[in-house]
Amino acid sequence: MIKKKCCFAGHKDTSCGSIKQKLQDTLIKLIENENVQYFWIGNYGAFDKCAATVIKSLKKEYPDIKSELIIPYLTKDIINNGDYYKNYDSILIAEIPPNTPQKFRISKANEYMVKKCDYIVCYVDHTYGGAYQTLKSAQKKNIKIINLCDKEIKL
Repeated sequence: MIKKKCCFAGHKDTSCGSIKQKLQDTLIKLIENENVQYFWIGNYGAFDKCAATVIKSLKKEYPDIKSELIIPYLTKDIINNGDYYKNYDSILIAEIPPNTPQKFRISKANEYMVKKCDYIVCYVDHTYGGAYQTLKSAQKKNIKIINLCDKEIKL
């Protein structure tokens, strides 16, 4: 059976407390019903940190799932901070063109995740910013989108 991948997109200021249980329930359904084993997580906001925390707690019940940090480039913080290696099963640098300007590398890393994943779990409640652009990219790729926000967002 083919193991599937899920990535995440959410606003950097998304409160984890209000969505944590909904996120956990969603991920359990993906693991149990959709054979999702790999979870690709970014490193640039509260939603990413919330997803990483939930996945780490789910590994106790589902030891075969993998959390992989996807980054656009290696930073000194990642090199020097051993916590990254404790919190994720692996760290992958997204395949993006080397001549991509620095300010576009995060969005290119998000596009890379969307291209390689079967599902995207997001929290997008407004129509601007990087999370919204990633959601639009996922819609174009036609992967399964699960938006935890109850507000309908026009894509």
